[in-house]
Amino acid sequence: MSQRTIPLIEATRMLGMGSIKTYHALRTRQILDKNNLPYRRYVRQGLFTTQLKSYKHPTLGEKLYATPYVTEKGMRWLAKEFDVEITQANSQLKTGTEA
Repeated sequence: MSQRTIPLIEATRMLGMGSIKTYHALRTRQILDKNNLPYRRYVRQGLFTTQLKSYKHPTLGEKLYATPYVTEKGMRWLAKEFDVEITQANSQLKTGTEA
């Protein structure tokens, strides 16, 4: 069973919130760490996931980084946490099996 997720930065737009302020609020509430990745307890609750990605650095070669993603459950939780409505949620969420 694939889990539908969306990048956290897109989730902030769907919630009509600024990404910088939202990331700051999530770090202040100890939901995200200093690298903007969700703490394990929120991943275990099914609210967030992370995806590893890579890029080619000109001098250091291949570098890995992680990107935070929000699940459908996490979107509902964020909307409730910040007391906002979700817009465009159904058209933006992706499954892990889509090409």
